[in-house]
Amino acid sequence: MPDSPETIEYPTNRVLAILDTAQQSSCAVDGLVGGGFLESEVGVGHGPEDADRVDSSTGRRGFQDWFIRFFDRLGVQNAETEMRNRYEQALREGHTVIGVLAPTEERKDLAVKILQDCGAHFINFCGQFSVERIGR
Repeated sequence: MPDSPETIEYPTNRVLAILDTAQQSSCAVDGLVGGGFLESEVGVGHGPEDADRVDSSTGRRGFQDWFIRFFDRLGVQNAETEMRNRYEQALREGHTVIGVLAPTEERKDLAVKILQDCGAHFINFCGQFSVERIGR
């Protein structure tokens, strides 16, 4: 069965960050697109609907999804769960969460620099098997 538009996939090879103001968000999107990222490589989330989408999905499938949900119900969190919760809360508080496809180290470094220059925080890179915390 194909994914619905409501399904959130795990953000493999993406830099994720929180931006607090509309000005910071505009700066980031303009900087990323102006810096060589395609519009399709830049995702922007904002508001309670996007927060609900984050809340309803682990981004994983099958056993991994079940495993994460099971331990989340027990109150046991891992780095992915904590990160997902932090981004969800930011969306609920009216902040913007931005995700940038960055499949190479060079693209990751460029995305991080642009985001930091625009005031982004809680910057993370989601690799295939790990999460790298980059900014507070």
